[in-house]
Amino acid sequence: MFYNFQLKKALLTSVDFLNAGDYDSIRSLIDNALRSGQDKNLGHEYNKDTESRYRDDHRTIVPTPWKEINDLLQGGLGNGDFGLIFGNPGGGKSWSLVALGGFAVSLGYNVLHYTLELGSDYVGRRYDAFFTGIGVQNIAQHKDQIEAKVNTLQGQLIIKEFPTGKATISTIESHIKKCEDLDFKADLIIIDYVDLLRSKRKNGERKDEIDDIYISTKGLARELNLPIWSVSQVNRSGAKDNIIEGDKAAGSYDKMMVTDVAISLSRKKEDKVNGTGRLHIMKNRYGMDGLSYYMKADTSTGHFQILSQMDEDDENNQNTPPPQNKQFNNNISPIDKSIIQQRFFELSKTEN
Repeated sequence: MFYNFQLKKALLTSVDFLNAGDYDSIRSLIDNALRSGQDKNLGHEYNKDTESRYRDDHRTIVPTPWKEINDLLQGGLGNGDFGLIFGNPGGGKSWSLVALGGFAVSLGYNVLHYTLELGSDYVGRRYDAFFTGIGVQNIAQHKDQIEAKVNTLQGQLIIKEFPTGKATISTIESHIKKCEDLDFKADLIIIDYVDLLRSKRKNGERKDEIDDIYISTKGLARELNLPIWSVSQVNRSGAKDNIIEGDKAAGSYDKMMVTDVAISLSRKKEDKVNGTGRLHIMKNRYGMDGLSYYMKADTSTGHFQILSQMDEDDENNQNTPPPQNKQFNNNISPIDKSIIQQRFFELSKTEN
């Protein structure tokens, strides 16, 4: 407001100088008016702002459902961060977003979930399954349990559906601001998934369009000062890998450059049958990456559980057995072990 007033005043005053041919005075007036509207904030002054770097609110985070991941991310995904989960088709990527959103809501955070592939009602059913632990295929028969569980949630959730290939980042931003106008302030944004947004670039190569979409998404996270989670597919060769590395990103490898945190979820055909998988930290701006974990994956409720860290031999072995085979003995109590041993001894005597 002050800036506009100064500029208007300078332009009106310039008329007299224009008639007199005093162009230097006109230039000086306009320059001073423009400087009056400039941002006075120079940035983070390293020598002076030591205390601000260590304030409790310096980085606001939203935790993930997995302690091991939170430890690596210094608590979770932070304000302005862009997190991406890679996976093969049908491997549980969209369910992992439900897990992230549902966990945040249960902790009292407000979540905006944008779906560009699935219907909003069905995504809502997936959240019902996550909160109740009842498989999504059976959730319609348990409406009373759903209502009881929803009433206990501390945070709020809004699911917004946009047609595939129609919405842009500007569409998402407009809806976020609309929610703010209606007193809904989001703490976490989920986009399922960014590749299905429409780029502002036209008549360009698909890679350029994807790069534009991802750069815009990262820019939106910084501008709104909110964390954004999304998912992306891997290429055909990546879908066959035991551990999915960054070079298997479909469409454009530059996705990895834009994101702050990149995770891959590898689930082969046998994993889908056994309810297993492997999680790999592809990139992490806040700590160590390159780590891999065994996990259990229930894609009927969206519950993913990290079991143990993989060692280097397991990562290189493309035929790594499912985690329940490796960890079976660890899940048996000493009492159960003694009973099994005794029963085996009795059966052996009978056999003899």
